[in-house]
Amino acid sequence: MNATEFSVVNISAIRDSSANVAFMDFNDAVRYKPESLFVFYEGQDDDYYYPRLQRYAGRDIEAIKCNGKAKVIAVYKLLLSKSEYAKYHKGFFVDKDFDLNTETFFSDFFVTSGYSIENYYMSDQCMESLLRQKFGFHSGDGNLATVMSNYRSVRQRYFEAIFLFNVWYCAIKRKYGRLEGITLSQDMPKGFVKIDFHAGDVQSQYTMTEIVSTFANAANYPLTPTELAVAETYILSDMRMNLRGKYLLDFLNRYINYLMDVFRTNPAYSTHKRTINIQYNNVMSILSSFSDTEQRLIDYIARV
Repeated sequence: MNATEFSVVNISAIRDSSANVAFMDFNDAVRYKPESLFVFYEGQDDDYYYPRLQRYAGRDIEAIKCNGKAKVIAVYKLLLSKSEYAKYHKGFFVDKDFDLNTETFFSDFFVTSGYSIENYYMSDQCMESLLRQKFGFHSGDGNLATVMSNYRSVRQRYFEAIFLFNVWYCAIKRKYGRLEGITLSQDMPKGFVKIDFHAGDVQSQYTMTEIVSTFANAANYPLTPTELAVAETYILSDMRMNLRGKYLLDFLNRYINYLMDVFRTNPAYSTHKRTINIQYNNVMSILSSFSDTEQRLIDYIARV
C-alpha cells in the first residue's frame, strides 16, 4: 500500500467518527516519521507527559491531542481494527477520572493511578522541590519546614472542604456515566468553599441539598445512601489522588500565589522574594519537572 492509498483508506474508514481529526493527524505524521512513538492524549497533557516521553522513550515523539478520553479510546479501537497499523509504536494516555475503567482494552493504555495528571502535582515532594529550586529554600532554612507544615495543613483542610461534592459527583458518574446538564468548571461552584490562606482556614459552605439545587438536572440522578457510602470510601482511601484534579490544581495555583505574596511582604522571607508568573493555565508547565512520576509510567513508555 503506498502513501496515497494509506491516506484514502483510513480517512474513509472514519469519516463519521468523532475521532477523525486525531486519526488524520496520525495519518499525516506516520508518513513522515514512521519510526516515532505516536502518543494520543486527552487534551492539554503535553506539559506533564512530553518531558517524560522524551526522557524514557528512546525515539522521536509525535503527540496527538484527541479532545477527550472517549476520543482517545475511539482512535485506539480504530487503529486496532486495521492490521497495517500494528507495526507502529503507539501509546494511549488517559485520566482515571471517577470511571471504573474495567474494560480489558485499558491494558494497552496508561491510566493515571489517581483522578488525573493534576493529582501528581499535589505531593509534598512537588511543593518542596518548587520551594527549593524556584524560591531558594534549603535544608538548613527553618522557614522551609514552616512553609511545608502550613501547606500540608491548608491542603488537608481544602481536601475536607471539597470532599462531599466529590463524593456526590463520583457516585453519579459511576452510576449513570454520561450526565446531561451537569458541567463542572476548573474550580468549585461559587460560594461552596471559603479560603483564607493568611488565616490558614478553609471552610465548606454547602450541603448535599445545595449541591442538588445548584445543578438543574441533578434531581434526575438520584443516589442511594449505599452508593454515596461506596464513593466516600473510595475517595477517603487516598484523598490526594482521588479528588477531582482540576479542583486541586486550582488550589495549588492560588496557594503558590499566596506564598509569593508572603515572601514579598514578610521580612522573615526576604531572601525568598521572587516574582514568577504562575496562573492556572501555566502552573502544570512550570511545575512539570517537580511533579510525581510513577514507575509504571516509565515501564509503560518503555513497553510501547
